[in-house]
Amino acid sequence: MRVRRPVPPTLRGAAGLPLLATVCLLPAGCHDPASVASGPPADAAPPRSSRPSSGPWFVDRAAEFGLDVTTLCGSPEKRSILESLGVGVALFDADGDDDLDLFVAPGSRVEEGQVVPAGGPWLFRNDGPGRWVDVSARSGIVHTGWAQGVAVADYDADGDLDLFLAQHGPDTLWQNLGDGTFQDATAAAGLGRDPYWGVAASWGDVDGDGWPDLYVVNYLDVDADDPPPLVGFRGGPALVFAGPESLRGQPDVLWRNRGDGTFEKVTEAAGLLNPEGKGMGALLADYDTDGDLDLFVTNDTQANAFYRNLGDGRFQEEGQRVGLALGGGGRAEGSMGMDLADVDADGLLDVAYSNYHRDGTRLLIQQNSESYLDISLSSTVQIATILHVGWGIVLADFDLDGLPDLFQANGHVYPEGTGEPYHQPPVLLRNLGGRSFEDVTDRWGPDLSSLRSGRAVAAGDLDADGDLDLVMTTIDGPLRVLINEGTLPPSSSVRLVGRWPNLEAIGAVVELRAGGSTQIDTVRRGGGFMAASDTTLHFAISPAHPPDSLRIRWPDGSSSELPGSLLSPGSLLSLRQDDLPSNPPPSPPPSP
Repeated sequence: MRVRRPVPPTLRGAAGLPLLATVCLLPAGCHDPASVASGPPADAAPPRSSRPSSGPWFVDRAAEFGLDVTTLCGSPEKRSILESLGVGVALFDADGDDDLDLFVAPGSRVEEGQVVPAGGPWLFRNDGPGRWVDVSARSGIVHTGWAQGVAVADYDADGDLDLFLAQHGPDTLWQNLGDGTFQDATAAAGLGRDPYWGVAASWGDVDGDGWPDLYVVNYLDVDADDPPPLVGFRGGPALVFAGPESLRGQPDVLWRNRGDGTFEKVTEAAGLLNPEGKGMGALLADYDTDGDLDLFVTNDTQANAFYRNLGDGRFQEEGQRVGLALGGGGRAEGSMGMDLADVDADGLLDVAYSNYHRDGTRLLIQQNSESYLDISLSSTVQIATILHVGWGIVLADFDLDGLPDLFQANGHVYPEGTGEPYHQPPVLLRNLGGRSFEDVTDRWGPDLSSLRSGRAVAAGDLDADGDLDLVMTTIDGPLRVLINEGTLPPSSSVRLVGRWPNLEAIGAVVELRAGGSTQIDTVRRGGGFMAASDTTLHFAISPAHPPDSLRIRWPDGSSSELPGSLLSPGSLLSLRQDDLPSNPPPSPPPSP
């Protein structure tokens, strides 16, 4: 067990010039006033917000930090659906120095019948708040195909985090060699055979052997060089690329980790085969709190799927039964990214997923392990998002009041001819108590509404000050690095180290009890949209109600009970399973 209190040094830009005049010596989440960076020109310039005396304040620092990359995806005209999704992003500790580095998947385009690079891939090393070094060239990571989603995990249990790229065509697995470099391990791992269009992935131990398995989400059957003919938009004269309604889907794939560096395909044996699915996102987590990992998959124009783990690595689809399959009116929607969190502080994990234009984002509250209640409309989440095409989504406590808020990247897929805005702004919604949200997009940053056409979003504490920052890719536009420079209440962070081989403790659940209330979060690898967020868990700390206890439910079923006094304001608590006293897993119920 290790406790450290991160105190951010002076922020410096790419040229080494100070961005903050002083060092913050208050608890984590408190920041000194900083200069406000202007965003790019917007279709309609939003009113600039004045900095509040308290609360979150997100400022795009990408250009000042030297992270001024442009993420291109196909042609500007978007003649194929393949060109509309953008590229993924990951925040993870690539070099083992205990802070978050930044990876951005490469862009691609078609040139003379071939898929060629269009910038990237990029890997930036974090050398302290505001100081970033481009280590892309020495990383060994190169363009191997039309990359989309990024998924991170220590698949080989050597203590280093590895990268998986879901791609149009064969995917790529990059093994971390422990010295800041990576090697292509796709063929050696047996993952290079599938010709599908991979868009996302989620890691987790589905069969209880400790090794993280890999679920890959595949989308549509589309040829990069010879896409389907253009079609009339909503039957009108404007020609746009063919959408998912008219294209064949592809099966997702579950790869079982054998524990020797190789994987085997077990999709059908696990009960997960959907031959013509149109998947966009997936997240392995223990939704029903029975000790094993279930699976939620969002599909585009098809019913979403909820696969309940039967306890032995086999799954049963129950999407319609539990209320996660269909949207309003009992119809399939254009579902994209998703995340989960305990939105209403009842100790159960709830689900949000983004949707296509006129569907609106869905927010579903878990009532028990058997059903979810759709509160999208009553919570105002659907109203705030219904005119957007939603992509990356993050549920996280940005204002550190103990309740997760919602950030969503938005942007249309058709640049012209639809009469609907193409360059759409993100939406940031504050949780007002678990069942209602308010739009704070123009209050929690100087120019968030000008950061248009977002796609993938990853969350993590980039400057080690205890609150969450965001990184967002855009379609054919600049990377956005949104640093939370607001004045916030105290917080404490928890980082888990699990028992070998699940060193990341994927699937662990942490409960913080304080003053009669409980905050809950889980370690997961997946969700969002084409993005990999950090696995460190962040909890609000109230001076009026200091933590009473901390309970960890480990992936192997054992649990640890710790005193709440370990969580002091501004601390980062590293907990290693093998160093803690633990209670054995509960005995299974007797057979009838």
